[in-house]
Amino acid sequence: MSEEIIVHPVAWPPAPIKTERLELRKSEARDRVALIDLFASPEVGTYVGGSRPREELEQALPEVPGQRFGFFVVDLNGTTIGMITLDRRGPERKGHIRPEGGEHELGYMFLPQAWGRGYATEACAAALDWFADAHPGEPGGALHPDRQ
Repeated sequence: MSEEIIVHPVAWPPAPIKTERLELRKSEARDRVALIDLFASPEVGTYVGGSRPREELEQALPEVPGQRFGFFVVDLNGTTIGMITLDRRGPERKGHIRPEGGEHELGYMFLPQAWGRGYATEACAAALDWFADAHPGEPGGALHPDRQ
């Protein structure tokens, strides 16, 4: 049985996306420790509503975490340094661009040792390029009014 998942007209997972320094790919079992480090990091938690206890994550995270549409692991020379998600905003969430909701949202988290090197910019640009090809006609981007 194939691992490919079809959602709308977009096949998931796509082939790995390579940039000058990074690779965006589906998660694998080898990413679990780095993702636990990411979700448990107090520094990262500052920007995403708080970190989670490592013990809780070790029990809760599946052997291969992030096996869902829109979840990319960001890899630098064979090492997981972060993740990117592309999700649809449910109608119950605040801050919609259009009244009916359903917009896509880009989110990212990187380990603190990867901060300040342009990896997030490079990885997000690659994910958005993939998205633009996969979803022609969707809005290119918006900024929440409170963030301007």
